Amino acid sequence: MPELDPFTGRTAVVTGAAGGIGAALAAELGARGMSVVLADIDEIGVRRTAAELCGRGIRALGYGVDVSDPGSVAELAAVSYEEFGSVELLCNNAGVLLFGEVADATIGDWRWLSSVNVEGMLNCLHAFLPRMRQTTGWRHVMNTASTHAFLPDTSTSALYSATKHAVVGITLGLRPELAEDGIGVTLLCPGQAATRILDAQRNRPEGYGRRAREPFGTGVIPLAIEPHEVARIAVDGILAGDPLVFALPEFSRETFRGQVEQMWRMADDALADRVETSCPAVD
Repeated sequence: MPELDPFTGRTAVVTGAAGGIGAALAAELGARGMSVVLADIDEIGVRRTAAELCGRGIRALGYGVDVSDPGSVAELAAVSYEEFGSVELLCNNAGVLLFGEVADATIGDWRWLSSVNVEGMLNCLHAFLPRMRQTTGWRHVMNTASTHAFLPDTSTSALYSATKHAVVGITLGLRPELAEDGIGVTLLCPGQAATRILDAQRNRPEGYGRRAREPFGTGVIPLAIEPHEVARIAVDGILAGDPLVFALPEFSRETFRGQVEQMWRMADDALADRVETSCPAVD
């Protein structure tokens, strides 16, 4: 059974925390009694966000990190343990998005998406888990995927969706692995959230080539659930020890359920026995 209050007096590390869902997660966890390390490639932004939390009486540290760089993540882990002594909750939330047809996408597009969304998560797991496993008591990992990993038609988001499929697969495999150490694992899948992820390419390194087209603009996603609501749902899921948490606007839940059912019907149809019936003989 999860502890009634596993947060107070413990430390969380949240990546992608300069704004959006990451900043909201840090605020929610801080309000529930945790010290928080906010990490983001936007060093100025993440330090500003951490300072705002400190102003609310939350013990917070902002740190610039490139999750795609194992060395940068190792520095994050060292600083986190030096400052707070322990890390009980790791929220692998950093993620980027771009749109485009698969046939028109560049290898640079794929490498950038996967370096952040997949390798960034793995870098953080490899940097923090060894020390988390050496301790006892309540510990937890939350990885952020997306509802896009469950859609039957990803159209112009296929590369992004593929990286989120990887997050789902890795997280489902990680859960039984870490259960042996008493570490919980939760998969967070947000839907439309009011964040700046449409403008993710603002932080795209030049080494990955030209920016992809941005057919939906670069503003905040409209008709979306607010980041603080995603954070509340996510943290409640962590508290409950839930394996999977969806957070999306209420009006879109039934549509999304239909899309998930359509995806599994595709699999069911492919697996079903198909008995060919021949026409009866005619005398």
